[in-house]
Amino acid sequence: MKKIIVIFLLLITTFALSAQFRDNANLSLFGGGHVATQNTNNSGYWYGMYAEYMPIKTNGWNIGMSVVASSTGFKSNDRTDTYSGNSSSFGGGLAVGKYVHDLSLTHSGYFGSNLMLKRNLDSGNGESLGNDGLLGNFSMNQKDVIFSGELNLNFLKKINEGNEFFPRTQIRLFFQKPISASREAYWDEKLIDESYHYDNSSFSLELKESIISFGSRTQLEPKLYVGYYHYKGNKSNWLAIGPEFALKKKGWDDFLSVYLLLKKQVGSFEKNLSSSQIVFGINFMPFNMKKTN
Repeated sequence: MKKIIVIFLLLITTFALSAQFRDNANLSLFGGGHVATQNTNNSGYWYGMYAEYMPIKTNGWNIGMSVVASSTGFKSNDRTDTYSGNSSSFGGGLAVGKYVHDLSLTHSGYFGSNLMLKRNLDSGNGESLGNDGLLGNFSMNQKDVIFSGELNLNFLKKINEGNEFFPRTQIRLFFQKPISASREAYWDEKLIDESYHYDNSSFSLELKESIISFGSRTQLEPKLYVGYYHYKGNKSNWLAIGPEFALKKKGWDDFLSVYLLLKKQVGSFEKNLSSSQIVFGINFMPFNMKKTN
């Protein structure tokens, strides 16, 4: 009888652990901005939401759908031209997730991914010197259908009672590639006869290492944030590094995180006034504000 009770308690504990970290439904509200260190007139912002609902369970995997909506804007200027642009995006697709308690003797893991189709609208206008040396006005509108994918890997220390070193490692890979695009561009209100469009393909790889966990029920985790970003449209490569501070309930994913990064262009590129930027952002996930036992 004692063995049956022990086995029953172990099953309850295992189920409770497997149910932790994230719910089937999640919501993320995010926003942020950037400003160039050499020219503060070169700046931008973004905000939006991401939501997923994964009610289907099979072989330990949760399967469902995801949606995203976002808006961005930026402005830039140098000695010969000024430009400002805005972009809005909306899409949806497939989302999957899985929690593995016994990933190793010391770590559990959560693995999540999504694949989405997004509709993207870009617009912009600016002034610049033409080949004739006269100041002209440029404007454009572009529409894209974009295929994107994301993979999130989380490696979690099983013992995390607070004041634990290196309790979590996060790896995020993201890519997007347009599958169709159309563009109209004007110079001094005259249509530019061209088939060129800006390529919105991009790839990023981010690593976050939690340094230590403070607290018992509600925990604070300072993190080191390192990122690599490639943008095909202007063939630029960037590295970013800086701190992130996250709040979480014990056994659950972060419900609030803020970060501040130094982002620098790397590789072979022409010197420009935006090659070094300060990036800051915030992410709020209200569904992760769970009470702990």
